[in-house]
Amino acid sequence: MGEIHKYLNRSQPFLCRRIVSYQNKTKRTLMKRFTFHSTAHIQTSMLVQRTTTKTPIATPLKTNSKNTKNESFRTILKRRTRSARISSSSSTTNKSVKVEMTTSGGGDAPSQNATIFWDLDDCLYKNDWTVANLLTERIEEFTVGKLGLKPGYAYDLYKKYGTCLKGMMVEKILDEKSVDEYLLWAHDVPLEKHIGRDEKLRDVLLKVKAEGFPMYIFTASARHHAEKCLGLLGISDIFIDIIDVRAVEWATKHDEEAYERAMAIAGVKERERCVFIDDSTSNIKIAKKMGWHTILCGTKGRDCGSVLVCAEANHIIETAHEFSAEKHVPPFALAAEQPSK
Repeated sequence: MGEIHKYLNRSQPFLCRRIVSYQNKTKRTLMKRFTFHSTAHIQTSMLVQRTTTKTPIATPLKTNSKNTKNESFRTILKRRTRSARISSSSSTTNKSVKVEMTTSGGGDAPSQNATIFWDLDDCLYKNDWTVANLLTERIEEFTVGKLGLKPGYAYDLYKKYGTCLKGMMVEKILDEKSVDEYLLWAHDVPLEKHIGRDEKLRDVLLKVKAEGFPMYIFTASARHHAEKCLGLLGISDIFIDIIDVRAVEWATKHDEEAYERAMAIAGVKERERCVFIDDSTSNIKIAKKMGWHTILCGTKGRDCGSVLVCAEANHIIETAHEFSAEKHVPPFALAAEQPSK
């Protein structure tokens, strides 16, 4: 037992030296690891600060204890490459948004394309003036039965002023307080018996819309009548808006004011960018005088039944199904508005 104590006493300095050496080595190792990880953390923070100014997302770098230096370098390289790609795609996206804004229609946004104004009755649909005759009968009932006008005088007002309503207001036959009563009475006809869904017409209009041409209904009738007609045809969702007789403040297509107000509603400033499609030669003549591009829809007159001749029409089509933007709408895009390549 005494010999064991002597041996331990002799080996104690050696053991102490080994323990101290091990402790120092452990401290140095820990210091190195701490220093390296601190450096990696500082590099990561600096990188995040640099990349956050370019991209909205900055993901902290991950270090690998087995191969930290190589992993950090690869991560930094990937991050910089990703940042450059995102920056490039962002600038491309901004360019495409600007181009899209200049090519859209409606409102006050500039448009590279023409704006198309469609007449409604006997233009978008045709049924040998069946609906038109029903409307004429209702107007006759109102003017003769309620206002005491002579038979046929309402139709004379229509031909002279563009609409019977405008004629009665000009000649002080009807005041503005009675307009709503008149419009409801005149348009109370069974449209569902004479107008049906038109898939071919829908396909034609959808193609025009897809080509970037904003379209409006420009009618001398009342809005509620136009909405019902469009619903029966199955094309209510294609047009931006309905410009009816009230929207143009009772002006008719015989008046230049109606076209000016239609342009204001559609946000079109250049007259030559307006395309007008109507079945009336009288309306076509005024639109042409205004500088609009004109298309006569229909080749037979309602009253005379003979073939229509209209020098003011840029094009003449039999029905709305024949309309094509490629054939009937001239290119209006200006060189300065073309997107840069």
